[in-house]
Amino acid sequence: MTALEENRAQLAKLKARMKEYQVQMKAETDSQRRAALKAKISTYRAAIRDVQVQIDYLDPPAVRKARKEQRRRLDIGALSFDFFERSSTCWSDIEGHSWQQVEAGEFVELGAGMDQLRSWLAEGAQRLTDRQRLYIDAYYNQGLSMELIAQEQGVDKSTVARVIKNGVTRMQEWVEAKKLIASCVDGKGGFDWKRYLAQVPVLTDRQRQLMLLVLSRFPKTQEELASKLELERSTVSRTLSKAGRTIRRLDVRGGPPLSRPEIREWDQADKFSLALQTGMPLYFYYRFCFRGQQVDGVSRYNYELSRRREAGVSPEEAARELGLKPKTVQSAYSRLKRQCVQVGHIPAPKDGSIGARLDPETYVKLQRLVTGCANS
Repeated sequence: MTALEENRAQLAKLKARMKEYQVQMKAETDSQRRAALKAKISTYRAAIRDVQVQIDYLDPPAVRKARKEQRRRLDIGALSFDFFERSSTCWSDIEGHSWQQVEAGEFVELGAGMDQLRSWLAEGAQRLTDRQRLYIDAYYNQGLSMELIAQEQGVDKSTVARVIKNGVTRMQEWVEAKKLIASCVDGKGGFDWKRYLAQVPVLTDRQRQLMLLVLSRFPKTQEELASKLELERSTVSRTLSKAGRTIRRLDVRGGPPLSRPEIREWDQADKFSLALQTGMPLYFYYRFCFRGQQVDGVSRYNYELSRRREAGVSPEEAARELGLKPKTVQSAYSRLKRQCVQVGHIPAPKDGSIGARLDPETYVKLQRLVTGCANS
């Protein structure tokens, strides 16, 4: 082992030990012990600085910087594919291939020409918020670390990471929305609006639901639609207008619809059945259809999550069933556990005399039958 490798190994050990002391200090409540831990942390910081000086002497920062791969700058107006390679963006239709392979001309099914994809990427970049644009430019163009960006902007490093990740996702969703257009054209002048609206990633679930219901032609007016979903007329109008602007910006030049959503018994339908018939994820059903409903102080959304946690449903399985990300469910499970929420003894919402007597496993099975998710 060289002197440089030894110093780097020593640096890693010192940092790991200091982190242990920092974790202990966060959990410590005794003032004397906290003071002792604080002194140890200070000592380790000094030792880390000394070792870093030795590393910089053996491997100067200027040499390290010159040794790094020279990357092209990220032009917000004309993105290059190596940006997505560096940001670890994964695309299903080029899985197993790198962006360098794509640019080198290797055969990869992209669903669009290179120039077309670049144009779509540029359009997607225009959807970035000012903060996303600022952070992405600082991180990829200026080469600043997330820690330094966080210090300059007065935010946590996690905030910077989240903003950058959301910005990349925002651009990716736009490209996916553009690519989806081609797959919905039947070649005879028709367009599968039902599939496009159901799958396009740049619409919110509420926008998606309203657009699908309008496509069904059942609601004759916005007032009727608002009444069915128990929404304000202004909310429906605003949501449809925003969704329409997004579709127009996508330049979807589709023809007559190949099919329309099938809504059973429109006259008797309510917001609950319409949420399920339009294919809305179950999280939408519980969170928005039951908005404001409390079960002994617990929202219906959290009630259903807690029921699943108590039934032993894993975060991954619950995420698939509810249409959420596993991390979202895992965070909700942890929050419910910290808050000591146990809803097994709480009567089920409304006519819950039966549900109150059901164990968590049976309750979840019953709910899956009601919502059509019995095979989950």
